[in-house]
Amino acid sequence: MAATAVVKAGSLACSHQGSVTVSSVSARLTVGGKGVLLSGQESGLDFAGCTNMTTSSPASPAPCISDAATAGVATKLTVGGTAVLLKAGGPTHPKAIPAAVGTWSVQSAGQSRLTAV
Repeated sequence: MAATAVVKAGSLACSHQGSVTVSSVSARLTVGGKGVLLSGQESGLDFAGCTNMTTSSPASPAPCISDAATAGVATKLTVGGTAVLLKAGGPTHPKAIPAAVGTWSVQSAGQSRLTAV
C-alpha cells in the first residue's frame, strides 16, 4: 500500500503528547521544493511538549527522543541507496529513551503529492 513521503516541515508525534517538526532532510529529492526525510534522519529528535517523566522519586521531566523507524520506510523509493521515510497508515515506532517507554508516529507528511511503497 502506498503512503506519502515525509518532507521538511512534516511532523512527528510521541505518545506523550509531544511533537517535532522535521527540519533535517535530503535536498537530493524534493517535493514542492521541500527535501525528503531519509531513513536514519528521524533518529535523535527531541519532542517539544512531551509529558514523559522519569520513574525515579521525585519524578522529573524526561522528554522523548526519537529512535530509528522500524516501519514506514520505503522499499522502492531511495535517495543514494537510502530509503525515504513514509507516513504509513498508523504504524508507530519504538522509542526507548528515556524513562517510560513510548512510541512515535508521523503526524503529518508535510505534502500529499509523492507516494511510494
